[in-house]
Amino acid sequence: MARTSGTATPKRPAKADNGAITPQLLDDFRDEFVGNPAHRLAMNACSRGDVDEIALNRSVLAGMDWHFSHEVEGGAITHQRNAGFCWMYAALNWLRIDVMTKLKLETFEFSNNYMIFWDRFEKANRFLTAMVDLRGQSPDDRKVDYLLREPCPDGGEWHMVANLIRKYGMAPKSAMAETANLVDSKFLNKVVDAKLRQTAAKLFAAPEAEVQEIKRQAMGDVYRILCILMGEPPQRFDFSYRDKKKKFHAHRDLSPHTFYDQFVGVDVDDYVWVMSSPLDSTPYQQTFYIEQFQNVVEGAPGVFVNVEMPALKDLAVRVVKDKQALLFGCDVLQASSRKVGIMDPAVMDYELLFNTSFAMSRKERMQFLQARLTHNMVILGVDLVDDQPLKWKVENSWGDEPGNKGYFQMTDAWFDEHMYALVVHKKYLNAEQKRVLKQQPTVLPPWHALA
Repeated sequence: MARTSGTATPKRPAKADNGAITPQLLDDFRDEFVGNPAHRLAMNACSRGDVDEIALNRSVLAGMDWHFSHEVEGGAITHQRNAGFCWMYAALNWLRIDVMTKLKLETFEFSNNYMIFWDRFEKANRFLTAMVDLRGQSPDDRKVDYLLREPCPDGGEWHMVANLIRKYGMAPKSAMAETANLVDSKFLNKVVDAKLRQTAAKLFAAPEAEVQEIKRQAMGDVYRILCILMGEPPQRFDFSYRDKKKKFHAHRDLSPHTFYDQFVGVDVDDYVWVMSSPLDSTPYQQTFYIEQFQNVVEGAPGVFVNVEMPALKDLAVRVVKDKQALLFGCDVLQASSRKVGIMDPAVMDYELLFNTSFAMSRKERMQFLQARLTHNMVILGVDLVDDQPLKWKVENSWGDEPGNKGYFQMTDAWFDEHMYALVVHKKYLNAEQKRVLKQQPTVLPPWHALA
């Protein structure tokens, strides 16, 4: 149906294309929109309802089931709420499985609050250390500008967890419970970032002799702010519990390091990030790490081995078949339904709804920042058919309302498209991967697509 009006609009003479939106171009777009009744139907539905519910592909849901040929028992579902610490929640959910097995517990939680406190504190020190090193640069320098935009970011990865464990140990949730400023980190970040940016300005203007004292005073301020908002981390605590047989156990006057050594005991140095990135800047069978992607200044960098996707998937299958859970990183924002708890490339039919294609290759999505590593979770199972994966069972940290009581399922097709990295024990690496791991890693800039 053509667009009509009381008076015909004369056609304007064509001009050289300077990139501007012209009245003629707008008329063409309007005619195209109103000429298709399906567009109006989509507009009527989307303007009154949840777009993801409208776009949900019901044929994908019809084939869902929640049975897996190989599963690992996890603990009670956790909830990160409005904090951007999925990487910490996922890592602690993964690490607790050994504790639950060792102590014969139905469930268990580490103190996220304890770990995030020290992550905030160490990231503040990392930022100020970088500002001291960069004092001779302009605030408009790309690296300075990048760091100033988010001085103490929420995000992180496995190597940051490992660095914190080495330096500060761990604590059970009972020793330092969650606070309001952990479950909603916006105010915490606002205050800490304001102090850090103020200190950066002082450092850039100060004479050399005053630099270290300015930094020391600022770190004292950050420690005080964190204690006020999150509580003071315990140096000693008691740990008591009842096992599955209801037998009571009590352990008194533990330090975070003695608690870790006695009840966790995982050697974090035995685990490595294995990534699959098709970017030209990250060739396969090489190692890399991202500059400034760090919390503890003196901590180990986040070195990863880059492998092709079939090799990454083979590692995942072998680990789960060995009755071990897997910490992983992915782009959960792509082709997933939070409400239903399914990750599948076809789950959202946006192309039908909007009558346009959004197709991009995995490499294109990463190159043009349509996709990046946005979320960490734990794989607890895989459904194998003729020894090939069909789907994966995923433990999330978004509470027990989404998905199947907090669990998600990831189809193998989604794994191919949106999986980025696994944390695996070095014993699962093949000889070639172990050889590559010994290479000198290439350093990637902090604004790299994998950051």
